[in-house]
Amino acid sequence: MKILSITSLFSFVTLIAGCYSYQSNVPKIDKTGGMTPVHLTDSNFGREVIESELPVLVDMWVPWCVPCVEMKPTLRQLAEVLADQVKVAELNIEANVFTKEKYGVDRYPMLLIFVNGKEVQRIAGRKEISELKSFVHHSLAINNSADFRDAVPQ
Repeated sequence: MKILSITSLFSFVTLIAGCYSYQSNVPKIDKTGGMTPVHLTDSNFGREVIESELPVLVDMWVPWCVPCVEMKPTLRQLAEVLADQVKVAELNIEANVFTKEKYGVDRYPMLLIFVNGKEVQRIAGRKEISELKSFVHHSLAINNSADFRDAVPQ
C-alpha cells in the first residue's frame, strides 16, 4: 500500500512540477520527416544561441514529458520550413541544468525565441506547426527584426 501511495504522489508531483497535462496513449514520432534541430548543451549554448546571427527558437524539453516527445516531429518540420531564416534548436534541460536555471524554465516543453543573443519571447506546452510559425513571426515582429520577420512564412 505504501508503494502505491509513493507512486501516486510521484505522478502527482511530476504533473504539478511542469509537464503540461496533455495526454496521449502513444507518442507519435515521425523519424523520416523534417530537419534535425541543433542539439544544444550548457557548453555550446553561448556559441549556438547567444552568438547566432540568426534568430533562434530553443525547445527546452525533458525525455519523460509526453508532450515534449510528441512535438519532436513538428519541430523537425519547422526547422525545415524556417531553414536559413531561423535556427531551430533543442536543449534537454534535465541534462543541462545550468541553462535551465539561468532561464528559469519550470514547464515543459518551453520554447524560447532569441534575437541578437537576447530572449525576446517564450511559450509553454505542446504546439502545432501553425502555432509555432505564428509564434515565431509574432516574436520577430514585436522585436522589429524586419529582415527576419518578412522571411518567415506564415
